[in-house]
Amino acid sequence: MELKTSIEELKQSLLESEAFLRYQKVRAEVHNYPEKEYRLHEFRRKNYFLQNSREQLDLFTEEDRLEQEYADVYKDPLLGEYLAAEVAVCRIIQQVNKELIGCLDFEAILYEE
Repeated sequence: MELKTSIEELKQSLLESEAFLRYQKVRAEVHNYPEKEYRLHEFRRKNYFLQNSREQLDLFTEEDRLEQEYADVYKDPLLGEYLAAEVAVCRIIQQVNKELIGCLDFEAILYEE
């Protein structure tokens, strides 16, 4: 039960963090512009599939092509703020994951007999 409580506290801390509150604010603002929101999510979807593709791709070339195709998204201050806020939240999640994984010695676990 203690672990579940700690997880709930961690979730609450993330939801109350400055980074997440900023993300929520700019997300709501973007929602007021359906065309921009559609373009943003189209970019995010393509970027996600590119980053998670199992195909042999030249990732740098494909990222460059995607950035050129969606240059308008990068140039728009509101959408740029959204992407920056999203990255900030993702970095927090990555840090939490790194800290959790870092305290476990998976290599030793895998080789124990």
